[in-house]
Amino acid sequence: MNSLLTNLLSLRRIEYLIIDQKLKILEMSLGVNRFVDIYEEVQLGKDIRLAFPELEGLEDVFEAIIQGKQNNFELKGIRRSLQHDHPLYINISIMNIQEYSDNKLMIIVEDVTERMVLEQSLTQGTNEANLLLRTLKASKQYIDQIVTSMADALLVTTLSGNIKKINLAAQALLEYSEAELIGQPIFNVIKLVNDFNLQIEEESNICNAVLPTPLMKEVETVCQTKSGKTIPVAFSYSIVQTEVEHFQGYVYIIRDMTERKQAELAKQKFLAMISHEIRTPITSVTGMASLLLNSELTAQQQEFVKTIYSSGEALLKIINDILDFSKIESGKLELEEQPFNLRSCINEAVSLLWYKAQEKGLKLIFIDNPELPQIIVGDITRVRQILINLLNNAIKFTEAGSVKISVITRKLLAKNTYEIQFAVTDTGMGIQRDRLERLFQAFSQVNASITRQYGGTGLGLAVCKQLCELMGGRIWVESEQNLGSKFYFTIIATAVEEKVENNKNVATDALINTCMAEEHPLRILLVEDHVINQRMIKMMLQRMGYQPDVANNGKTALSALRHQLYDVVLMDVQMPEMDGLTATEIIYQEWTPDTRPRIIALTASAMSGERDRCLASGMDDYLTKPIRIQELMQVLKKCQPLISEKKIMKELENQETINNPIHPAALYEILQIASFNSSIDGLEFLFETIDCYLEDTTRLLQDIHLYLDQANYKALRRAAHTLSSTSATLGAVNLATLCTKLEIMMANEEFIKAAGQIYLIEEEYQQVKIALENERQKYQNPR
Repeated sequence: MNSLLTNLLSLRRIEYLIIDQKLKILEMSLGVNRFVDIYEEVQLGKDIRLAFPELEGLEDVFEAIIQGKQNNFELKGIRRSLQHDHPLYINISIMNIQEYSDNKLMIIVEDVTERMVLEQSLTQGTNEANLLLRTLKASKQYIDQIVTSMADALLVTTLSGNIKKINLAAQALLEYSEAELIGQPIFNVIKLVNDFNLQIEEESNICNAVLPTPLMKEVETVCQTKSGKTIPVAFSYSIVQTEVEHFQGYVYIIRDMTERKQAELAKQKFLAMISHEIRTPITSVTGMASLLLNSELTAQQQEFVKTIYSSGEALLKIINDILDFSKIESGKLELEEQPFNLRSCINEAVSLLWYKAQEKGLKLIFIDNPELPQIIVGDITRVRQILINLLNNAIKFTEAGSVKISVITRKLLAKNTYEIQFAVTDTGMGIQRDRLERLFQAFSQVNASITRQYGGTGLGLAVCKQLCELMGGRIWVESEQNLGSKFYFTIIATAVEEKVENNKNVATDALINTCMAEEHPLRILLVEDHVINQRMIKMMLQRMGYQPDVANNGKTALSALRHQLYDVVLMDVQMPEMDGLTATEIIYQEWTPDTRPRIIALTASAMSGERDRCLASGMDDYLTKPIRIQELMQVLKKCQPLISEKKIMKELENQETINNPIHPAALYEILQIASFNSSIDGLEFLFETIDCYLEDTTRLLQDIHLYLDQANYKALRRAAHTLSSTSATLGAVNLATLCTKLEIMMANEEFIKAAGQIYLIEEEYQQVKIALENERQKYQNPR
């Protein structure tokens, strides 16, 4: 082969060999050696199969080409390895040489390493691309399935706020199909969302543009559905930031809050109902104590009555503990920020529990610290609440020895700001170390035997813990079993120089100004459906010199107002036939400002927003039951006579009784209340109360059956509430409990249980009726 062609082939990394029919090498190009493993085997006259063992077994192929039966033959992808890390790929072609007549063959050897590496790279790249494509597809399916199965609604928007994707939960919540929402502005769905987007944009600008922004905390708002419904929702949101603008925008996760809001409302209503039922008998306890404190008593009797009054207040604190826990849990408890005397606060807590400590033979000691700030700013009620709880627990669990309270302070960097640390130490039973963590958990006690022996809800310390944290502090305990315990708590407070008046003691809190009617004459209408509350509040007003008229419900009150001008209406909120809120709204519609009385709400409800509801209806002031004498006098002092006429009507409305006594002590208390008013015959008052109760209870039971037959469960619940309240006030605890259970059944829509519960109520009432008649006989024929 001529040298020019040989050089051209070599440049293309192609070499050749010419062999005879016996496969001996006759001619070869200079570069053939680089394609073989052993150079010595590639020599003229040598068998080609020694240099290229791949040709072994191809003798028939060689013969066919020589005889012209086959033009050529190729071996593709033959691999050689001169070095293990550098493989060599060759192709071998066998062909006949037409210019030779003596049956010679040409072997063409081509270096295809670069081509093979490229093909392998392309194949590998294709495989990797296919794998990536399958992974992306699977990932998309995975994410789509997660998004589809989400219980919460999910919306994705562009940076400008237009919706680009929603899941099935969002379609169900908003009542729109995906096609209807695509391209719509997000603020058409979620109200006030633009304000939050602005906030998230400002925060995300701080971050790197390609980093994801963390999901923002939940925000409560409302969204609008296709049918026009407004649904309360909580949504969290995040900005999606990528290098590709098409994949940037916002992600919203929306949670339907309807059920949660309904549950919260049901919980609030339940707590309000329970609070209302418990506060009603407390009104009798504190009311009687207030009236006793305004009678002629010996010093010892005064102390006894003060204890009764304080005990009623302590019972009220238990109710408030439950309500406080609920408020703290829902984030609705607000602390006061008022200056108060720290030592006085501690002394009041100690004084309240001093008698209890004395009864057990314990020493109750306050170790004063001269470095204490005199006046601090904070919530005196909450600080005292924690102290009373800790002192009460210490006394309860200590059989001998002492209970001590000490206080130290630490000045903080802020001006006049202190960390105040209280310590309550007892010599009681102590607590096992492995049970200390239970102490501050809600509804938890150290063990079940503690609950059986000492009682308690296990809620007090949990409330204390949360109150301490709200006041910037904490609470903890050190204890050794059988050696006693030491409870610590801290608060953060600012000291001030301002002087504050000492808090009133029990006696002054219950002191009645008997000349108040002369000094501040008013015509008063008391609107109250509970007979005991009627008489208690009426007696308070009479001791002030007033002669109030009484109405049993809103309808009766409106009738009285249409026939008589009143300066003040003390309006109960929850009443049958017409409640206080409805009556107030009607008064504001019918009466002009110059003839409209000042309306003061009376309620035992603890429901959140009750005060605002009352004031929104048009009421001018607000009193919470049990009614305290000082608070009643304060609200009356704000009232002014509509006219200067001094004459006040003394005619009383017929009163419906709703309470019945079965416990002898309850009857005796009613008799004692009546005895404080010289114009009332005590026994006659008691017997009238019993008669009214028996008459009204018979009617109420008839109404309950009627409401059950009519499936009027709302009215049935109200009747059960009325019967429960009156029975509890008169001491029929079992009957009151049965009625309360019926009321709760109606609230929970357990209507199927009503008939059985009513049967139990009627059975219990028969026993109560017999007991009442027996008590009447005892008073009529004393031995």
